[in-house]
Amino acid sequence: MAVVLVHIDLDGESPHASSLVALAAGRHIASSWGATLYAAVIAHDPNERESPESTLQIAASNVAGLDELQTKLARAGADKVLVAVTDVPITPLWSSVGTAWQGIVDHLRPRLVLFGADSPSAAELGPRTGARIGARLLLRAGAAGVEDVELRDRDGGYVRVADSGAAVVLVGVAPPPVFADDDADFTSLAFANLETRLELVGAVPAELEHARVMIAIGDDVLAEPELADSTRRLAALLGARVIGHPAAVRAGMIGPGDVVDRNAPLAPDLCVVVGSPAIDLAGATSVVRIGGSGATKHVDGALPGLAGVGLVELVRALEART
Repeated sequence: MAVVLVHIDLDGESPHASSLVALAAGRHIASSWGATLYAAVIAHDPNERESPESTLQIAASNVAGLDELQTKLARAGADKVLVAVTDVPITPLWSSVGTAWQGIVDHLRPRLVLFGADSPSAAELGPRTGARIGARLLLRAGAAGVEDVELRDRDGGYVRVADSGAAVVLVGVAPPPVFADDDADFTSLAFANLETRLELVGAVPAELEHARVMIAIGDDVLAEPELADSTRRLAALLGARVIGHPAAVRAGMIGPGDVVDRNAPLAPDLCVVVGSPAIDLAGATSVVRIGGSGATKHVDGALPGLAGVGLVELVRALEART
């Protein structure tokens, strides 16, 4: 199920008013999408000391006021409440909460992330979150009633849960309504106090790396004539990485290091989809589909018919321009 994530800033031990506005907007969007609405809070526990070998785990926290906070967020519409517990003092800066917040985002892999536009962390965490997840949009929703919140892209089209690409939205101020009772699932995460000035190799999941171009090969087209040669030529022309599933390794199309998990979201600037690979293009900026039986409604270009034939035509056209 898709995830809508709302960042909750705290004002003392209570949710910031602007964050509650974002949560209200998230409730309406999640309901229309059939998605799960998460409210995520980063809390300070000076006694939290986790080993660097276990930087993220489910934790029983001693932070005061979490039961009351859970109740308030549940009544404001949250399906689930996620608290990242860290020993780093909480300030609205990436250097302070970035490690914990990145852990939440990587843990949930949301389709949509909402911030209260006037909440303390929005200006710092909003743009950085968009960069981290390869978001296609960075919008500011108006202050008018949150029950009428609609997401539209820069071309005026509606943003739906089935669309490729994640989104980050800053939501303006409006009175937050009460949606439900105080029954929401509660989870607490604990993070080690890592040195945030160092970028650890492997700290960001490989599937979220923002490669410039990827070519994704589906198992359904591996036997088509000229596919292997055309794919290699296209990869050379675009400077692309060719990815697929284990069957593509056995067919000699890709190496073992280019196998991707079927549920791992990818975030290239351009993904050329050949056939119908089972992949999640959560953050791809542009998608071009060649052959296959996949829908073409949310892609930027398509060559229907046999994938091998379409790929040959595309390579010839590109080579003619070089």
